[in-house]
Amino acid sequence: MIGRLSGKIVEKNPPYLILNVSGIGFLIQLPLNAFEKLEINQEIILYTKSLIKEEEMFLFGFLEKTELEIFEALISVPGLGPKSALTLLSNFTPEEITKAIEAENLELLSSVPRIGKKLASKIILEMKGKLNFVKATGTFEQALNALCALGLNRNEALTRLKGLPNNLTLEELIKEALRGR
Repeated sequence: MIGRLSGKIVEKNPPYLILNVSGIGFLIQLPLNAFEKLEINQEIILYTKSLIKEEEMFLFGFLEKTELEIFEALISVPGLGPKSALTLLSNFTPEEITKAIEAENLELLSSVPRIGKKLASKIILEMKGKLNFVKATGTFEQALNALCALGLNRNEALTRLKGLPNNLTLEELIKEALRGR
């Protein structure tokens, strides 16, 4: 399986792009909201999920690891295929999806094309309480990136973030890390 690809975008045709990796063009399907951040000839790294259905191979790509993680969690729900999971990620961030599931927000989840109230209920039933990693990972990564942008090297930023509680907001994580705690 292919877990990550690094290369140059040679073609964009949403929801697909072709990524040139050492002369091989990979056709990859991405969430639609990713395309506004991407340009032709841009060098990128994508976290990927390969799926084989019948006799075809599909490759799904994500700019953030948390997007891949929630995609994998979503496609584990019976009746929710990769296209529906990708549609959710095209409309909402992993954090918004997690909050909707934890708050049992049926209306928000079913507002997305391909997902009716019945499937939204199933998503909530199957996934509630199982997505804590998405919020924690996403917030931690954002804090790490912010600290690096503020001038700390990556190892120093990691050291400062390591001992902080998981329940802090992004702003609290950054403030505490800058205090050196």
